[in-house]
Amino acid sequence: MTMNWLDHVNIRTARLDEMSEFYEKVLGLKRGKRPPFEFGGAWHYCKGRAIVHLVESTKHIPANEAQVEHFALRSTGSIKRFQSKLRKHDAPHYMVPIESINMCQVNVFDPDGNKIEVQFHSDGKESLEPFYGSAKAKKRLQKGEKLNATPPLRLSKSKSKIAKSNNKLGNPKPIKL
Repeated sequence: MTMNWLDHVNIRTARLDEMSEFYEKVLGLKRGKRPPFEFGGAWHYCKGRAIVHLVESTKHIPANEAQVEHFALRSTGSIKRFQSKLRKHDAPHYMVPIESINMCQVNVFDPDGNKIEVQFHSDGKESLEPFYGSAKAKKRLQKGEKLNATPPLRLSKSKSKIAKSNNKLGNPKPIKL
């Protein structure tokens, strides 16, 4: 397994339209294609890569929670081998398949409870069973969950013009092996 690049940073916000406008107009990161998630958000691109993912939250993020919800690394190699390595090192993790772009995300928590998403090409045959680990590992998973307790806002409840217009942009291309 090899980490290839820092793929994106995921930021939670209750001000999706304002944040999206900032990233596009101030930083020059054009809004683009995004998978059809059930929550509001926007992806902003730099040289063809979606490097900033905004996720619309249900409310303003409290000061004791993380606004940068996670960062993501793109990886190649065996997801099964990576899962074994995480278990060997007592690293709690869970998987999220995104079938529309042939991806499986492995969400792992570092010793401070920060969430890191590691992306792999998916053939849909991966084990999706979470690993909670020892009592110490469970504590860091729980800390990570507390840092990210505010849930995303369901797309059906979003009032954001940005969230409502994502379908017009289409889906990103599936990732390749």
